[in-house]
This record gives sequence, structure tokens and C-alpha cells, in this order.
Amino acid sequence: MPLDFQQLSQQIHQMGEQAVEREERIRQHREQALHILQEVQHQAEQLREQVRQAAAMNPFLRCAIPGDENLLMRHTVAPRSAPATVLAADGSQIIPDRHAPVLFGVVNIGSLVMHVGSGETPQQAVETRLLGYDVVYTPEGVIGEDVVQLMRDSRERTYLADLAEREPAPVFTLTDGPLEPFVRDINSRPDLKRLFNDYLQALRRMCASGICAAGYVDKPGSDLLVRLLELSLLGAGELKEAGKLRPLQGVSDAALLRDLLQPGERSAIFGIQSPSAGLFPGRLGLRFFYLNVGQTGRPWLARVEIPAWVEENAEMIDQLQAVLVEQAQIMGSQPYPYILHRAHEIAVVTYEERRQVEELLAGELIRRGLPAGEVSRKQFAKDITGKRTRYS
Repeated sequence: MPLDFQQLSQQIHQMGEQAVEREERIRQHREQALHILQEVQHQAEQLREQVRQAAAMNPFLRCAIPGDENLLMRHTVAPRSAPATVLAADGSQIIPDRHAPVLFGVVNIGSLVMHVGSGETPQQAVETRLLGYDVVYTPEGVIGEDVVQLMRDSRERTYLADLAEREPAPVFTLTDGPLEPFVRDINSRPDLKRLFNDYLQALRRMCASGICAAGYVDKPGSDLLVRLLELSLLGAGELKEAGKLRPLQGVSDAALLRDLLQPGERSAIFGIQSPSAGLFPGRLGLRFFYLNVGQTGRPWLARVEIPAWVEENAEMIDQLQAVLVEQAQIMGSQPYPYILHRAHEIAVVTYEERRQVEELLAGELIRRGLPAGEVSRKQFAKDITGKRTRYS
């Protein structure tokens, strides 16, 4: 049945009323957060100790960790000093579906290499990997979305390392999203642990070769810095409540900083306190900063995640900032790194392509005298109600 728009209109009206109240509450919280940020901007060492103590009491605590820079530091973008090689990779996947006639998966990686300042045409490539029976079926059952997504993330990073090691320095590698893959129960899942170790190995290779790695998060909703400010309000006897008491709830870091950072400017660099922080040891430790890639009067903030070895190199940080601002400006009024946009276009798997792979696999089975399988009755019924045009 179609949506009942009469019911929806009433609920939309209610949401509008609630939105007005929520916006006013967030505005007040943002003013409080800005005031706190002003007060603690020089207290990095004290805040680091508070985070350490709070994390000992709450291992699930997630917040920013101050670095060596003033918390209100604004770093202006410097012109790119020399030609640079910029690489981006993006992945798309087909998740094994028991309702499909043939059980299979695909990991598709698209990449683009740009020699910025050379005038050369960007080089694009794609790597398509079919996940057959030996991968899809495991002793625990058919692999799920979590495994395939980590396969994609691991392959993205390894593919970039392979490409980057063949390019002249300086080399900047970009991926869309955080550097920290989302994985649960990794220590109790050998399959995920193996893939995650491959991911870390790719980062180690980049570190050893002096290659810049960065993850670009567009329109970030995270509140890591805001959570740090909330923690700063707690006394020594209250630190066990860190992450649970949320007096500034609703304010994102981007909302907090949007009027402070001018176009092209970045924030201070912070560490990340999280349950998985220990999975990134030493120079692989994760850091982040916010970058305004927007225009005057139209701020647009992104969160940029980098490993510790990149933070150690001030020149690399400056050049990364310049590269990201340049790339975002290519997209005009909708700032987003052009090279990431193109990598996504190369990698994306359409629903029609998924159907074609199914047909090819079914045809191969039939030629070998094997049954091709059938779509589930549930999926058949869903398919006749409407057509899908895109798989992922």
C-alpha cells in the first residue's frame, strides 16, 4: 500500500514544532560549549590527564584527546609548494544473498591517480574480485555484511599502498570515511581479525614509505570535541560518569566550529579516545582535525582522520590541507574532493550489473551440468512490485 500522507502530514507538523524547540536548545548548548572552549583552550595537559582517568573507569568512553596545539588554534591553508601525487580509492560490494539464485559476493575497488600540477590526465583503474564458495561459506555459516565491508576496507587500503609505492614523493592517499573501520567483537572473530591485520599492514607499509594517508568524512555529525568539553566540567569524583552526563548533547563538533574556522582553515589536531583506540598502536594511532572547505558566508566543515606518522610531519600536514582544499574547490558550490567523487563513480556497482553477474554464474553452472538455483519466493514477490536500479 502507498504511504498514508494524511497521517504523515500530522506527524510532520509535530516534528516541525519539536524542531523549533530542539533548535533553540541546541543554540543554547552551543553557546555554552563555545564559552567552555574559550576557558580550557590552554589546558591541554590537564584535559589529557582527565581523559586518561575517565577512560580507566569507562573503557567505552569516546571523545577527543588534546594534542600539543591550542584547542582554539586555526591554521590557514598554505599554497601547495610543489607538484604532488594524489591517489584515491573507493569500494563497493555485493553482499551474499540467500534469496538470490546463486550465492556469491563481489568487492569492487575503483581508483584514480592524479599528478597534480603536471597537466597529465588522471589515471583510473578498477579491481573486481568475485567472492566464491570458498570465501562465502565458512564453518560459522555464510559471511555477512560486516565481513564483506571489512574486506572492502582492507582491500581499499592495500590497493592504495600498492599504487602509492610506485609513485614519486610526495604521495597523498585519500579514502572516503573514517580511517577507523567499524568492527565489533574483533578479538573473538578470527575472520575479522585477519582482515583487520591486513588493513593495519597496509598502513604500516605507508608509514615506512613516508606516504600520507587520510580519511575524509563529509558532513560529520560526530561530537568528539564536544564530549571532551563535557568531560572538562566533571570533578575528580565524577569522572566515572564521563560520556554518560551530556549537558551539551545535540551540538556537533562541526556546529561548534563552523563560525570559528574561515574558508581553507583547519582546527587543532586531536587524538581519539575510543574502545578500539588500542587496535592502532604507536605511529598508527589515529588523529583528526576539522577543515573548512566552504566559501565565505557558506562554511562547510569536513573531519579529516590521519595516522600519527602524518601528524609528526608538519610539512605533510600543510600539503594535505592544501590538496584537500584544492580538490574540494574543483566541485564548485558543493565542495567535496573531486578525486574521491571520481573514485566512487568508478567503484559503484549497479543493480543491473549484479543481475548480469548472477546470470553469468547461473550460465556457467548449467554448462557444467549443475543446477543454477532459483530466486526465493519472497524475493520473486518483491521483485514484481517494482524495479531496482542500483545495488550499492
